[in-house]
Amino acid sequence: MAGLWQQLSSLWQGRAPALLHLICLLYLTSGALPSDTKASPTPLERFQVVKGNFSRIFLHVGYHKVAEIPAGARNISIQETIKSRNYLALQTKSGLSIINGNWVIDRPGIFIAVGTRLTYQRPNEIRSRNGESITAPGPLIEDLHVYLIYQQPGPSVYYEYSVPLQMAHSTPEPDAPSDIQPLGNITHTRCLLHTWNCPCLPQ
Repeated sequence: MAGLWQQLSSLWQGRAPALLHLICLLYLTSGALPSDTKASPTPLERFQVVKGNFSRIFLHVGYHKVAEIPAGARNISIQETIKSRNYLALQTKSGLSIINGNWVIDRPGIFIAVGTRLTYQRPNEIRSRNGESITAPGPLIEDLHVYLIYQQPGPSVYYEYSVPLQMAHSTPEPDAPSDIQPLGNITHTRCLLHTWNCPCLPQ
């Protein structure tokens, strides 16, 4: 009896690989997989980096548009490349001021707007050689308009962001100096700009 059981076991062991191979072939030809989960990979979204630089020798004191960052953009970085008495400012496409609007300079910190977290940094004016910066991970749910509050000659602002490849487009800086574009009423009573250049105060 024992000898018969050993013969049956060896016969099964010899045919088991062949049976498994046959089962796999049947699954492959039918398009099915041995498990209930089917592979349905989604293609990864591709991005393009958009870069630009805003620089002017001389502008009128006031707000000047630097760039328009479109909705959907992410990995946003706006940086003053030269330390100055100028300030960065942000506004939504709909006209809502986010940072440094209405001639009031906000304290550095975190601002939540247009669907993302904006980090506004202003390094120590005495100890640091770095200029202001604004960064955000995105993606934006609304177009973001970047401004420079001009006070000191020779401003230079570098900006960079990523957009999905199908909507990639650049926002070149203006060919000629832009007109002053105030964000709100310049007669605001609480102004923190340097007093020698502040348009809110009598000259």
